[in-house]
Amino acid sequence: MTYITNKDPFLEISRGRTPGQRVVRKKGERESFGTTVTGEDIWRGNELTPAPTSHTSVPRPPDVGEQMTVVSESNADNGATATGVLTVRIDYIDAAGAEQTEDVTLNGTTGVDTTATDIRFVNDFYALTVGSNGVAEGHIKIYAKSDSGLVYNMIAKGGNKGLVPLWMVPAGKTLHIHSWSCGEGNNKRLTVRLRATCTPDGDTLLPGVFLFKYVAYVNQTHTGDMTVSCKVPALAIVKASGWASAINGEVSVHWWGVLVDD
Repeated sequence: MTYITNKDPFLEISRGRTPGQRVVRKKGERESFGTTVTGEDIWRGNELTPAPTSHTSVPRPPDVGEQMTVVSESNADNGATATGVLTVRIDYIDAAGAEQTEDVTLNGTTGVDTTATDIRFVNDFYALTVGSNGVAEGHIKIYAKSDSGLVYNMIAKGGNKGLVPLWMVPAGKTLHIHSWSCGEGNNKRLTVRLRATCTPDGDTLLPGVFLFKYVAYVNQTHTGDMTVSCKVPALAIVKASGWASAINGEVSVHWWGVLVDD
Protein backbone atom coordinates (compact mmCIF):
# COMPACT_ATOMS: atom_id res chain seq x y z
CA MET A 1 0.00 0.00 0.00
CA THR A 2 1.25 3.50 -0.89
CA TYR A 3 0.95 6.21 1.73
CA ILE A 4 0.96 9.93 0.90
CA THR A 5 3.14 11.71 3.46
CA ASN A 6 3.43 15.19 1.90
CA LYS A 7 -0.05 16.51 2.53
CA ASP A 8 -1.24 19.82 1.12
CA PRO A 9 -1.56 22.03 4.22
CA PHE A 10 -4.26 24.21 2.66
CA LEU A 11 -6.31 21.13 1.75
CA GLU A 12 -6.01 19.93 5.32
CA ILE A 13 -7.22 23.33 6.58
CA SER A 14 -10.15 23.32 4.13
CA ARG A 15 -11.09 19.84 5.32
CA GLY A 16 -11.25 21.05 8.91
CA ARG A 17 -8.32 18.93 10.07
CA THR A 18 -6.33 21.80 11.58
CA PRO A 19 -8.21 23.22 14.60
CA GLY A 20 -7.97 26.98 15.02
CA GLN A 21 -7.35 27.62 11.31
CA ARG A 22 -9.58 28.22 8.32
CA VAL A 23 -9.28 29.56 4.77
CA VAL A 24 -10.72 33.01 3.97
CA ARG A 25 -11.44 33.99 0.36
CA LYS A 26 -12.60 37.37 -0.97
CA LYS A 27 -13.31 38.58 -4.48
CA GLY A 28 -14.51 41.79 -6.08
CA GLU A 29 -15.10 43.68 -9.29
CA ARG A 30 -15.75 47.18 -10.59
CA GLU A 31 -16.80 48.57 -13.95
CA SER A 32 -16.55 52.16 -15.22
CA PHE A 33 -13.48 53.08 -13.19
CA GLY A 34 -12.80 56.77 -12.80
CA THR A 35 -9.47 58.54 -12.44
CA THR A 36 -9.86 59.67 -8.83
CA VAL A 37 -6.41 60.72 -7.58
CA THR A 38 -6.92 58.89 -4.25
CA GLY A 39 -7.89 55.68 -6.05
CA GLU A 40 -11.21 53.84 -6.08
CA ASP A 41 -12.11 50.78 -4.04
CA ILE A 42 -12.97 47.71 -6.08
CA TRP A 43 -16.70 47.27 -5.59
CA ARG A 44 -19.81 48.13 -7.63
CA GLY A 45 -21.17 50.91 -5.47
CA ASN A 46 -21.00 53.33 -8.41
CA GLU A 47 -23.92 51.41 -9.97
CA LEU A 48 -26.38 52.06 -7.14
CA THR A 49 -29.39 54.36 -7.47
CA PRO A 50 -29.36 56.72 -5.70
CA ALA A 51 -25.59 56.97 -5.60
CA PRO A 52 -24.09 56.43 -2.13
CA THR A 53 -22.30 59.24 -0.32
CA SER A 54 -19.03 57.85 -1.65
CA HIS A 55 -18.75 55.13 -4.25
CA THR A 56 -14.97 55.53 -4.56
CA SER A 57 -14.23 54.36 -1.00
CA VAL A 58 -16.38 51.92 0.96
CA PRO A 59 -17.22 53.62 4.29
CA ARG A 60 -16.45 52.08 7.66
CA PRO A 61 -19.06 51.81 10.43
CA PRO A 62 -18.18 53.15 13.90
CA ASP A 63 -16.25 50.85 16.24
CA VAL A 64 -19.24 50.71 18.60
CA GLY A 65 -21.28 49.33 15.72
CA GLU A 66 -24.71 50.39 14.50
CA GLN A 67 -28.05 49.13 13.21
CA MET A 68 -28.30 48.69 9.46
CA THR A 69 -31.00 48.42 6.81
CA VAL A 70 -31.27 46.08 3.81
CA VAL A 71 -33.19 47.05 0.65
CA SER A 72 -33.40 46.18 -3.06
CA GLU A 73 -33.89 48.41 -6.07
CA SER A 74 -36.52 45.93 -7.29
CA ASN A 75 -39.78 44.80 -5.69
CA ALA A 76 -39.14 41.34 -7.14
CA ASP A 77 -36.54 40.75 -4.41
CA ASN A 78 -38.76 39.88 -1.46
CA GLY A 79 -39.65 37.00 0.80
CA ALA A 80 -42.75 36.11 -1.22
CA THR A 81 -41.47 36.45 -4.78
CA ALA A 82 -40.99 33.55 -7.18
CA THR A 83 -38.18 35.26 -9.10
CA GLY A 84 -35.58 37.29 -7.18
CA VAL A 85 -33.69 36.97 -3.91
CA LEU A 86 -35.88 36.02 -0.94
CA THR A 87 -33.53 36.12 2.03
CA VAL A 88 -29.95 37.25 2.62
CA ARG A 89 -27.30 36.54 5.23
CA ILE A 90 -25.04 39.16 6.77
CA ASP A 91 -21.68 37.95 8.09
CA TYR A 92 -20.47 40.73 10.36
CA ILE A 93 -18.11 41.75 13.13
CA ASP A 94 -19.80 43.08 16.28
CA ALA A 95 -18.62 45.85 18.60
CA ALA A 96 -16.51 43.37 20.59
CA GLY A 97 -14.77 42.17 17.42
CA ALA A 98 -16.55 38.79 17.36
CA GLU A 99 -17.96 37.12 14.24
CA GLN A 100 -21.75 37.04 13.99
CA THR A 101 -24.44 36.34 11.38
CA GLU A 102 -27.96 37.62 10.83
CA ASP A 103 -30.50 36.50 8.22
CA VAL A 104 -32.91 39.05 6.73
CA THR A 105 -36.07 38.48 4.69
CA LEU A 106 -36.22 41.09 1.93
CA ASN A 107 -39.24 43.31 1.29
CA GLY A 108 -38.44 44.66 -2.17
CA THR A 109 -37.87 48.42 -2.24
CA THR A 110 -39.00 48.75 1.38
CA GLY A 111 -36.05 48.70 3.75
CA VAL A 112 -35.79 46.03 6.44
CA ASP A 113 -33.82 46.88 9.59
CA THR A 114 -31.39 44.43 11.14
CA THR A 115 -32.07 43.09 14.60
CA ALA A 116 -28.43 43.69 15.50
CA THR A 117 -27.58 47.22 16.58
CA ASP A 118 -23.83 46.71 17.02
CA ILE A 119 -22.62 45.87 13.49
CA ARG A 120 -19.03 47.07 13.35
CA PHE A 121 -18.13 45.74 9.91
CA VAL A 122 -19.89 43.75 7.18
CA ASN A 123 -17.54 40.94 6.15
CA ASP A 124 -19.88 39.23 3.68
CA PHE A 125 -23.38 39.60 2.24
CA TYR A 126 -25.07 36.88 0.19
CA ALA A 127 -28.36 35.22 -0.76
CA LEU A 128 -29.68 32.36 1.35
CA THR A 129 -32.82 31.60 -0.66
CA VAL A 130 -33.86 32.68 -4.15
CA GLY A 131 -36.77 32.46 -6.56
CA SER A 132 -36.85 31.02 -10.06
CA ASN A 133 -34.23 33.39 -11.48
CA GLY A 134 -31.68 32.33 -8.88
CA VAL A 135 -30.26 35.87 -8.70
CA ALA A 136 -31.19 39.38 -7.62
CA GLU A 137 -33.67 41.32 -9.76
CA GLY A 138 -32.18 44.62 -8.59
CA HIS A 139 -29.13 45.86 -6.73
CA ILE A 140 -29.45 44.92 -3.05
CA LYS A 141 -27.58 47.02 -0.51
CA ILE A 142 -26.96 47.17 3.22
CA TYR A 143 -26.49 50.63 4.70
CA ALA A 144 -26.51 52.58 7.96
CA LYS A 145 -30.06 52.94 9.28
CA SER A 146 -29.14 56.49 10.32
CA ASP A 147 -27.83 57.48 6.87
CA SER A 148 -28.88 55.72 3.65
CA GLY A 149 -25.87 57.20 1.86
CA LEU A 150 -23.48 55.06 3.89
CA VAL A 151 -23.56 51.79 1.94
CA TYR A 152 -21.33 49.06 3.39
CA ASN A 153 -21.90 46.15 1.01
CA MET A 154 -24.10 45.15 -1.92
CA ILE A 155 -25.29 42.32 -4.13
CA ALA A 156 -25.34 43.53 -7.74
CA LYS A 157 -28.33 42.94 -9.99
CA GLY A 158 -28.02 39.54 -11.66
CA GLY A 159 -25.91 38.16 -8.81
CA ASN A 160 -26.45 36.47 -5.47
CA LYS A 161 -23.34 37.41 -3.49
CA GLY A 162 -21.55 40.60 -2.62
CA LEU A 163 -18.41 41.22 -4.68
CA VAL A 164 -16.74 43.50 -2.17
CA PRO A 165 -13.22 42.30 -1.27
CA LEU A 166 -13.09 44.09 2.08
CA TRP A 167 -12.68 42.03 5.24
CA MET A 168 -12.03 42.78 8.92
CA VAL A 169 -9.95 40.32 10.91
CA PRO A 170 -11.93 39.18 14.00
CA ALA A 171 -10.63 39.79 17.51
CA GLY A 172 -8.28 37.10 18.81
CA LYS A 173 -7.19 36.03 15.33
CA THR A 174 -4.51 36.78 12.73
CA LEU A 175 -4.91 36.59 8.97
CA HIS A 176 -2.06 35.35 6.78
CA ILE A 177 -2.70 36.23 3.11
CA HIS A 178 -1.11 33.66 0.79
CA SER A 179 -2.25 34.65 -2.70
CA TRP A 180 -3.91 37.39 -4.70
CA SER A 181 -4.68 38.17 -8.34
CA CYS A 182 -6.27 40.88 -10.47
CA GLY A 183 -7.20 41.57 -14.07
CA GLU A 184 -8.47 44.37 -16.36
CA GLY A 185 -10.78 43.73 -19.32
CA ASN A 186 -11.34 46.98 -21.23
CA ASN A 187 -7.87 47.98 -22.42
CA LYS A 188 -7.53 50.73 -19.78
CA ARG A 189 -4.36 50.53 -17.73
CA LEU A 190 -4.94 50.19 -14.00
CA THR A 191 -2.72 49.97 -10.97
CA VAL A 192 -4.33 47.60 -8.47
CA ARG A 193 -3.12 47.63 -4.87
CA LEU A 194 -3.91 45.22 -2.05
CA ARG A 195 -4.07 47.22 1.18
CA ALA A 196 -4.51 46.74 4.93
CA THR A 197 -4.74 48.89 8.05
CA CYS A 198 -1.55 47.65 9.68
CA THR A 199 2.18 48.23 9.70
CA PRO A 200 4.32 46.61 6.97
CA ASP A 201 5.31 43.76 9.30
CA GLY A 202 1.66 43.16 10.22
CA ASP A 203 2.32 43.43 13.95
CA THR A 204 0.53 46.70 14.70
CA LEU A 205 -2.95 47.95 13.86
CA LEU A 206 -3.16 51.34 12.06
CA PRO A 207 -6.86 52.28 12.17
CA GLY A 208 -7.94 54.15 9.05
CA VAL A 209 -4.53 53.93 7.35
CA PHE A 210 -4.65 51.51 4.41
CA LEU A 211 -0.99 50.82 3.69
CA PHE A 212 -0.12 49.26 0.33
CA LYS A 213 0.85 45.60 0.64
CA TYR A 214 1.11 44.41 -2.98
CA VAL A 215 0.71 46.10 -6.36
CA ALA A 216 0.16 45.05 -9.98
CA TYR A 217 -0.30 46.88 -13.29
CA VAL A 218 -2.96 45.37 -15.55
CA ASN A 219 -4.17 46.35 -19.01
CA GLN A 220 -6.54 43.91 -20.72
CA THR A 221 -4.71 41.09 -18.99
CA HIS A 222 -4.80 39.01 -15.81
CA THR A 223 -1.92 38.46 -13.42
CA GLY A 224 -2.82 34.89 -12.53
CA ASP A 225 -2.40 33.79 -8.92
CA MET A 226 0.52 35.52 -7.20
CA THR A 227 1.92 33.81 -4.10
CA VAL A 228 2.57 36.29 -1.30
CA SER A 229 3.13 36.38 2.45
CA CYS A 230 1.26 39.06 4.36
CA LYS A 231 0.39 39.11 8.06
CA VAL A 232 -2.70 41.09 9.11
CA PRO A 233 -3.56 41.49 12.83
CA ALA A 234 -6.89 41.41 14.64
CA LEU A 235 -9.36 44.20 13.76
CA ALA A 236 -7.34 45.31 10.74
CA ILE A 237 -9.20 45.68 7.43
CA VAL A 238 -8.04 44.31 4.08
CA LYS A 239 -9.23 45.84 0.79
CA ALA A 240 -8.20 46.32 -2.84
CA SER A 241 -8.21 49.64 -4.70
CA GLY A 242 -7.35 50.77 -8.21
CA TRP A 243 -5.76 53.82 -9.80
CA ALA A 244 -6.76 54.27 -13.44
CA SER A 245 -4.96 56.09 -16.24
CA ALA A 246 -8.23 56.52 -18.18
CA ILE A 247 -11.94 56.22 -17.44
CA ASN A 248 -14.04 53.09 -17.96
CA GLY A 249 -11.57 50.46 -16.90
CA GLU A 250 -13.02 47.11 -15.77
CA VAL A 251 -11.23 45.21 -13.05
CA SER A 252 -11.58 42.12 -10.89
CA VAL A 253 -9.56 41.04 -7.88
CA HIS A 254 -9.26 37.98 -5.65
CA TRP A 255 -7.28 37.25 -2.51
CA TRP A 256 -7.19 34.39 -0.03
CA GLY A 257 -5.41 33.47 3.15
CA VAL A 258 -5.53 31.48 6.36
CA LEU A 259 -7.16 32.81 9.52
CA VAL A 260 -5.40 31.55 12.66
CA ASP A 261 -6.46 31.72 16.30
CA ASP A 262 -3.97 33.75 18.33
